[in-house]
Amino acid sequence: MIVTVVTGTRPQIIKSAPVLHALENAGLNVRFIHTGQHYDFELAEQFVKEFSIRKPDYNLEVGSGTNSYQTYSVISKLEAILLKEMPDYLIVPGDTNSALGAALTGFKMDIPTCHLEAGLRSYDMLMQEEINRRLIDHGAAGLFAPTTLAAQNLDNENVRGMVFHTGDTMYDILIKRLSAFNDPSFQEKVVKELGISEEKFGVLTLHRRENVDIPDRLKGIIEGLSEIEHQIVFPMHPRTRHQIADQNLTLPKNLKIVDPIPYTTMMAIVSKASLLLTDSGGLQKEAYLLNTPCVTIRDNTEWVETIDAGANVLVAPEAEDIRRKAQEMWNKELKNNPSVYGDGHASEKIARIVASGEIGIKNNVMLSM
Repeated sequence: MIVTVVTGTRPQIIKSAPVLHALENAGLNVRFIHTGQHYDFELAEQFVKEFSIRKPDYNLEVGSGTNSYQTYSVISKLEAILLKEMPDYLIVPGDTNSALGAALTGFKMDIPTCHLEAGLRSYDMLMQEEINRRLIDHGAAGLFAPTTLAAQNLDNENVRGMVFHTGDTMYDILIKRLSAFNDPSFQEKVVKELGISEEKFGVLTLHRRENVDIPDRLKGIIEGLSEIEHQIVFPMHPRTRHQIADQNLTLPKNLKIVDPIPYTTMMAIVSKASLLLTDSGGLQKEAYLLNTPCVTIRDNTEWVETIDAGANVLVAPEAEDIRRKAQEMWNKELKNNPSVYGDGHASEKIARIVASGEIGIKNNVMLSM
């Protein structure tokens, strides 16, 4: 049995890494394709090395561009490879343009396509990710839901594929490395290497188009960050760096700018931090699992469990709102329940399901593994 996994961005490599290992351990013939949606070395290849997965069998080198361009480029380049390889199953993780392009290619070629991280919903159709994941979910043959709510969403929408509540594969990774992330000596080593000068500090990530590509929103966010009376470590995304320079914005002195950093280093500083500020999806969940309070600079989130637990709050891109929410959440003591994301064995469950060959377009079924 040949199984093809398609990634395009750094988070997709992370969430796919344990699945790639589990599929190979199950004796399946695995093909790994990277679209190159994140094309900088720091944004992709370092994660291939860090998670000890082999280099992709193919790199489509799609690069940056508009949503339509990236989706079209994936479809046009992937089809020839799939015609050559003829996989029995295609697995696409997440909700990026790469995921949508790969899924549409699989649908059109009658390849049973499985969606990793299925059923997440923000209910905001202005978000490209919401459009992408809904389209994928309603065409996929197999849907691997990371949470109970995600599985319920799929059931409520009467998707035609087979729904499996497997748990979250990023939790698989985190739980295996948790002792390293929380190790005080390792944390101090990372703090020293990054040049963090304060005992209590925050971490910031910022990259979403709706935040960094709109001048008023980006300006409001930066003004809000300047009101936080603590050092904020900021691994700056290339898109954000470009927009800050293009808009001639001056960054506040409390921001400690660093280059994109490896996963283990990032998790160590998030674990030690008094607060995470982010517009990322996956980091909200990782902060929850590390018991780090989170302020999400977005209008909504697909990771609603973190909001319900009081571990995460949404904030508008306005200076006063950011200052106030950061102050409220700073160093908040949390004891979150990680079981909402499974038992740490989602990847093995997914591999067993795929290896069984049972996935196909059938009547809507809810299965709990």
